[in-house]
Formats: sequence, C-alpha cells, structure tokens
Amino acid sequence: MESLAVGDPLIDAQHRAFFDEVGAVVLALADGASRAVVQRFHRDFIISLARHFRDEELLLSRIHYPDLDHHQAEHRALMASVTALAEILASADSLAEMMVVVRNTITTLIEHMALEDMRYRRYVSQPQAERW
Repeated sequence: MESLAVGDPLIDAQHRAFFDEVGAVVLALADGASRAVVQRFHRDFIISLARHFRDEELLLSRIHYPDLDHHQAEHRALMASVTALAEILASADSLAEMMVVVRNTITTLIEHMALEDMRYRRYVSQPQAERW
C-alpha cells in the first residue's frame, strides 16, 4: 500500500481507508453477506470517493499541479464507472456477481491510484519555488 502513497497525509489516509473498507466487505461476502450489506458498502464507498476526489482536487489546486484538468476528468470518469457498478449490483442474483462488482470497484480505484495519482506524487513533495 505504501507504494501507492502520494505524500499527503489526508489523501494517503483516505486511500488506506478505501482498502480497509473493501477488505471488510470482502470478508462479509465470504461470510455470506446479503445484497443489502454490499449495496450499503457501495453507496458509502461512492460518498467517500466523492469526498476524496474533492479533497484531492483541492490539494492539486493548492500545489499548482499542471495537469489538474486531466485529473478532474479522470475523477469524473471513475465516478461514472463506479456509479454504473451500483446499477449492476442492484440486479445481482448471486454472491459471485456481488463479488465481481466489488472486485471491479477496487480494481478501478487501484488503477486510478497507480496510473493517475502517481503522476502528481512528485509535486506534493516538491518545494513551491520549483513548481513554477
């Protein structure tokens, strides 16, 4: 997980919390959790993700990240993807289908963190004078 750290305490804590939440729902699924439990996780995840994106975009603005517009577009696309998974979850008939939705949710997030968030990591630790 530390390999996905960006160097900002709030953002890194939010990233860790996402993994903790996913771990908890995976364990719940392994114990035969109901669709309602998984839907509640997914709904809460979407709320947390929206808050995280807002916080991350504020950070990127504050550090004058030069590719902020692209990153915001990535956030919109990721949110649309995760929201669409909620619709699939609503009609899931089996534990296996629910697990696919959870796996796709976290895979989407990990890909974003590994590809997009790592692009701004160096700007977080870079002194202000060097960013201009």
